[in-house]
Amino acid sequence: MDENATAYGRPGRDMWRTLNTVQENVIRGGLTGIQHGRDENGRPTRRPVTTREIKGIDQDVKLNRALWMLAERMAELKGEQIAA
Repeated sequence: MDENATAYGRPGRDMWRTLNTVQENVIRGGLTGIQHGRDENGRPTRRPVTTREIKGIDQDVKLNRALWMLAERMAELKGEQIAA
């Protein structure tokens, strides 16, 4: 069995590859979702949103640091070693 295979049997879906995919998709932009909120009367609202491409180096660095911190914490929870 492939050492990178998951419980679902898909090879190449380890945490680091997943992190890389998330990083690429977030930087590229175009992700869609629903923003939940409340109107002025307190009623629930739902609004579609789409992310924008990250173009500034400062935004890129900030995102990469946040993703790396998240990955470190996930690795810690999973008991995996972190590649330096």
